[in-house]
Amino acid sequence: GIGANLTGTVAGAKFGKLASVAAQFMFTVAMLGMTAGFVLAYIVPFLPFIYFFFAVGGWIKGIFEAMVGAPLWALAHIRIDAQGLSGNAALNGYFLIFEIFLRPILCVFGLLAAISIYAALVDALNITFELAVANLGGFNVAAEVAAAPPNNFIDWMRGPIDEFFLTVIYAILVYMMGMSSFKLIDTIPNNILRWMGQTVATFGDL
Repeated sequence: GIGANLTGTVAGAKFGKLASVAAQFMFTVAMLGMTAGFVLAYIVPFLPFIYFFFAVGGWIKGIFEAMVGAPLWALAHIRIDAQGLSGNAALNGYFLIFEIFLRPILCVFGLLAAISIYAALVDALNITFELAVANLGGFNVAAEVAAAPPNNFIDWMRGPIDEFFLTVIYAILVYMMGMSSFKLIDTIPNNILRWMGQTVATFGDL
């Protein structure tokens, strides 16, 4: 791209415009490739830390919420119109306190589950991606069996161009799988009370 840009400045008007267009196209391709590489090399490996860090921050915010809400929870014990000491008004507060105590270990379990699921998904993607690409792009069965080389310029160009764009698609798929997998660090603590028959919203749901 830099060479085409320099050639465009040195050359004449007609050839210079063509070289400028070629330089812009090459820079666009380079930016796509660098973006895909940046996502795979930096963003995806950093996702577990980001989600776990914000999960810990959410747990600390939940503790402060409990400190502020404790007097209101104490006042809720005045209503004893149901069975038990707490009554219906203060019952949810016990589950929220229980959730605050459970959240740290649930975040750790969510992190381990997310890493295991993500590793399995990427491994399965690496195995099936080539087969999916072969069926998606289509190919000449007779030429593949005979192992015949490409016969024209279009067939020769399709290989590198397809590899580039499919690599970008692969990076997008890996990023999407990482986002969906590492959400378990927040999803498991936020929804674990459903297994106790409670629909009370935790601080992470708000």
